[in-house]
Amino acid sequence: MHWIWRSILISSTISAGIFLFVFYSETGALPLMDENWVGLSLALLLGNLVGAGMFRLNLSFNKILPWNRHITGRFIMEVFSGFLLVTLAAMIYIYGFVDQIVETDLLDSFWEEYWDGVVKFGIVSLVIIYLFSLVNFSIFSYNQYAVQQIRTLSLERQQLNLQFEALKSQLSPHFLFNSLNTISSLIYKDLHLAENFIRQLAHTYTYILGNDETKLVKLKIEMEMMQSFFEMQKTRYGDALSLKIDVPEEIKQTYIPPLTLQMLLENALKHNLVEDDNPLHLRLFFMSKEDMLVLQNNHIPRPELIRIGNSLVDRPKNGNSHKIGLSNIRKRYAYFTNRQPAVIFEKDFIVKLPIIEKNVE
Repeated sequence: MHWIWRSILISSTISAGIFLFVFYSETGALPLMDENWVGLSLALLLGNLVGAGMFRLNLSFNKILPWNRHITGRFIMEVFSGFLLVTLAAMIYIYGFVDQIVETDLLDSFWEEYWDGVVKFGIVSLVIIYLFSLVNFSIFSYNQYAVQQIRTLSLERQQLNLQFEALKSQLSPHFLFNSLNTISSLIYKDLHLAENFIRQLAHTYTYILGNDETKLVKLKIEMEMMQSFFEMQKTRYGDALSLKIDVPEEIKQTYIPPLTLQMLLENALKHNLVEDDNPLHLRLFFMSKEDMLVLQNNHIPRPELIRIGNSLVDRPKNGNSHKIGLSNIRKRYAYFTNRQPAVIFEKDFIVKLPIIEKNVE
């Protein structure tokens, strides 16, 4: 049913009910429609005008003083304005219709003779307006709850999408191809090293696949995963790659979105030229003053030109992938805390991650 017809139905029902109640309380009998149809029609008209007026006022109040800003003030405002509208309608009804057809004694006025009916009308109207405001507040609260539920589901869906993007980046064919190439070369050089590399790769993939739908993991577990991933890369780069970790045990019990540290480590390898003459040094530590987990690495610029055959061409720009990884991390952190990861790029590249103390999944 359209809201206009629903409003007319409700206003008409309430108006008819008040008319019948006041008439019966004053006369002791129900009105005959062939004699009182004018009075009932006027009551229905005025009731619908009051209903429309309260609806318009309610829209204005939603802009001026929404329920969620000040419930008590809004409630008083709505009841008071509704009662004023009803009083105005009652005055029109009394002076425009009732006073013209009701005979009173010469010594009495209309108000003296029918004061009890006026009081009953006022009480009933006030109760109805009070109930109307309660219903209005309940509808608003339900709508707010529904909106919040939709927003929560939307955020959870976004989190799953971000988790999926992080998962895809770690399961990329490029990463797997490099890993298999490394294993192939190690088998002929050092079987023990090859076996260790395969174990680290298996541990890495087990962690990735096991946390594809997990929103937060213990920092200690994420650091173990980062260490496994680092050992794999260490096999490829040797002494050109180093990692120093200085994180207190109590901080290791906090939480972090999974794959965050691995993505940052992989970004560092992707965006720096790692060679024996230019080692890449990474440092993971806790900054107590800012309550941040910090991953820092020195910056080793890649040459702008690379040789392909006999030609020198521009190196493909991969800064965009860097931004995508950081954007993924920022969005995932936004789901759990108002504090955002900070990025500082001067002499060194520094990423600061807020501490999440509780698992708020």
